[in-house]
Amino acid sequence: MGRVTTIISGMVLATAFAAPAGAETWARFSSTDRTAYLVDLDSLMPTDGAATIRLARVPAAGDTGDLSHEAEVVMVRCADRQAQSGATVTYGPTGEEVDRYTEETPWETPSANSLYGLLLGFSCDDTRPAQVTPYPTIQAFIAGGRKG
Repeated sequence: MGRVTTIISGMVLATAFAAPAGAETWARFSSTDRTAYLVDLDSLMPTDGAATIRLARVPAAGDTGDLSHEAEVVMVRCADRQAQSGATVTYGPTGEEVDRYTEETPWETPSANSLYGLLLGFSCDDTRPAQVTPYPTIQAFIAGGRKG
């Protein structure tokens, strides 16, 4: 049964990046002096108590023509308040995919103020990042001066 679950999870993660996004609404929800963290607000709705959330890590400063960033799929289970890292894709300066990998991390209960803890709350508690500027794409966030 574990192998079937792994295969199905892999297929879900692959389609999260491969399929063109029908609706995306990216918003910065946290940042450091080096990295802005964005979440696709449209990926926060859980189905049957679980969600596959799209997270992006974007350099907090840089030229608006530099589209470098990293996108990750984070899976959450609301009932047991757990999260798990999935596939991660790295994009280079022109927005081209330069690396893709999947981590086989265990389900963990994140602390409430961690990145995964915040994502869990956004999805499972139906909260949303406060006072955010929505962007239709990560590229639009970068072009907008990486503010939000």
